[in-house]
Amino acid sequence: MTVEAAHELWKRGKTREALALAWQAYDAVGGQEEKVLVAALLRHEPPLLTAARVADLTTLLEDSRIAPAALSNAGWIWLLRDAGELRPDDGPAAMAQALERSKLAAVLLMQDIVTTQDAEQLLTRVRRWLLLCGRRGEFPRLTAALIAQAALNGGAWPFEPDERTQLAEAGDFALAYLPPRPQAADAAYRDPVTRAVAQQYEAWPYPTWTRVMAAQPISLAARVAKNDPGGPDAIASPAEILIAGCGSGQQAALDTLRYPGDRITAVDLSAASLRTAAERCAALGLTGIDFRRMDLHEVAALGIRFDAVMCTGVLHHLPDPEAGWAALARAVKPGGVMRIMVYSRIARMRIAAVRRALGDLLAQTVDDDLLRAVRRRVQALPPAMRPRGRDFFSLAGVHDLLLHRHEDPFDIPRIRRCLAALNLRLIRFELPSPPARQAYREKNPHDPLQRDFAGWAAAEREDVSLFSGMYDFWCRKPA
Repeated sequence: MTVEAAHELWKRGKTREALALAWQAYDAVGGQEEKVLVAALLRHEPPLLTAARVADLTTLLEDSRIAPAALSNAGWIWLLRDAGELRPDDGPAAMAQALERSKLAAVLLMQDIVTTQDAEQLLTRVRRWLLLCGRRGEFPRLTAALIAQAALNGGAWPFEPDERTQLAEAGDFALAYLPPRPQAADAAYRDPVTRAVAQQYEAWPYPTWTRVMAAQPISLAARVAKNDPGGPDAIASPAEILIAGCGSGQQAALDTLRYPGDRITAVDLSAASLRTAAERCAALGLTGIDFRRMDLHEVAALGIRFDAVMCTGVLHHLPDPEAGWAALARAVKPGGVMRIMVYSRIARMRIAAVRRALGDLLAQTVDDDLLRAVRRRVQALPPAMRPRGRDFFSLAGVHDLLLHRHEDPFDIPRIRRCLAALNLRLIRFELPSPPARQAYREKNPHDPLQRDFAGWAAAEREDVSLFSGMYDFWCRKPA
């Protein structure tokens, strides 16, 4: 009951009290559900980490079934705010010594990209000092952790010309600046937009991730029955699931954990992304995914009718999003479902403002140095203008976020028109947290299943950042 009570408190906006109950459940049971709940609450409110739980956080960061991305901000906030050891005024030598002593700092650097600007700025100062002072041998743990961090973020941290000059004499420490590049394959697609997008992901596989987490496994049939009570009983068991545009494999890994009894096929344009996906999933023991290099417009060639198609953050990058959506819909069985995530035109206005501030950089050929220059330019903007979220803190992420080769975002009326044209029925909009879902239900008591277009349009007008991630919704083909 402690987990259920914590969820109820969180739903009512009492996050601190919910986290206290979640930690009690973690101490008493320590199962996957309890760990995921703690991680989800700390992702939602990272400043709530206390000194008494730092050791537990460190353990969770290394847990193979917990996503470190949910916990890393809490760790860095605690180190910078409460630990008392990382004091930028002490200078880089003292900070290097503090980081070398800190197991939490080493684990944070090795498990996930750094996604707080204060931490990145402190760490780049320390990295510069280590490169130029010639004392790296005194800091073996910190040196290894910085090399691991660069491999995770793709070499995202900006640096000065005198540092680049020293890299030739830095030995392995040069990898803390310039990690190995992925091996890119030819992107010989006929459509120029498709070809450009494929080339982007060959050079910068996306998204940046290490592990995923799921609390309670379920079958797809059970998930759909919950989303669409009274709907047709049309989902097979085991179900056939297609991940359309799987990128570096995060969605495929997550759905494999969510629906362990079902079969997953994952397709993508980019060979480099698929290699990354297969390697990351294999490292997690998820070896049953069928990865295929394929344009999603051609999924009919697989010869499979799918119970579900999951398409996350892909349609808005197609030359014709409606045509791509239609191709995927044709691959869905009667009574099957689609989970679609697409950019919101309203939410992307913030990104459009950042792009205007980039000015001359937008006209240059994209390479790693340009992406670092973009990050430096954005970091100099007022805090209110800077983009939110983890994508800004890796090279692949900042490319996808700010310099994508093609972007055609949606709004709620466009989604409604697409569903009507494809004869698909909306069965549920998703929101990212229990408080957000509760707030929607309180304002829209007539819509307990979260499927009213007018309610969602009104909610976005009231909070333009509501879909700052993406619109996320389920729809269904007639049985």
